Amino acid sequence: MSARPHNKKRNTGVIYEQLLKSVSKCLVEGDRKRAQVCLNIIERHFRQGTELYREFRLFNALANAEISSSPVAAVIITEARDAARQADRGQLESEKGRLIAEINRSLGQDFYDTHFDRYREYATIQVLLNSWRTPNTDLSAVFDYERKLVSGMLQEKKTVRPEEISPEHQGDISSLVVSIMTEKLNSKFSTTLTDQQRQIIKAYVFSPPGSDQTSLKKIMSEIKRQAVRDLDDYTSREMNEYITSRAGDVKLMLESLDADVIDDEAVVKFLTASKLSQEISGSES
Repeated sequence: MSARPHNKKRNTGVIYEQLLKSVSKCLVEGDRKRAQVCLNIIERHFRQGTELYREFRLFNALANAEISSSPVAAVIITEARDAARQADRGQLESEKGRLIAEINRSLGQDFYDTHFDRYREYATIQVLLNSWRTPNTDLSAVFDYERKLVSGMLQEKKTVRPEEISPEHQGDISSLVVSIMTEKLNSKFSTTLTDQQRQIIKAYVFSPPGSDQTSLKKIMSEIKRQAVRDLDDYTSREMNEYITSRAGDVKLMLESLDADVIDDEAVVKFLTASKLSQEISGSES
């Protein structure tokens, strides 16, 4: 029997990536309702304990492993093959069917048109996972796909999935949103997020206009107060005249921040204030 043909709708990795891209696109366009639909689908169908979750973990490991030698890649593939064969195939196919049905019902057929740069690589992985579980598969075809996978594993990855959305944290939707919002704001604000910055982005995403934004405003007000306090403390100890002369302008900028204004530009300003506070105080929060 030849290697099983590829079905994009049943490719665990492709569907997951398309859901992420859809969330990001919807947030940029202001369609938070559709973004939440995608997030809910991820939370329901990729939850721990499901066969779909187990396949995603396996898929993610093969897709994002950075390997320096072919022998190491071969060992990983051997382990992956054994793990794939332990899956409950009937349950996995049933779970994929329910996932596809909900996507079709909630997001429409055009959802599958989302472009994905690593489509060929992900197709190879899914065909291999399917073939490893299928008795009497054409070994020559499987070996060819395994060779392609090894080649891909040896190449440097252009991007690495942040820890927030790794399989181990798949149930944590707030972490997923933080990652997506980081991508959205990255053109304006490029840095490693602190816990405080994650907190403000999470609060911003789940506090759309018209909702109760009290919690978000409280966080932003505290960031402003802390940044001013840290700046005052820093300038009281700093001996460099140039730095102290500029500190007054920075303080005025901080004091002008308005926690009652909630939009992307305001969020970027408060993220910057938080980063400044961290740097001058030496805090890692």
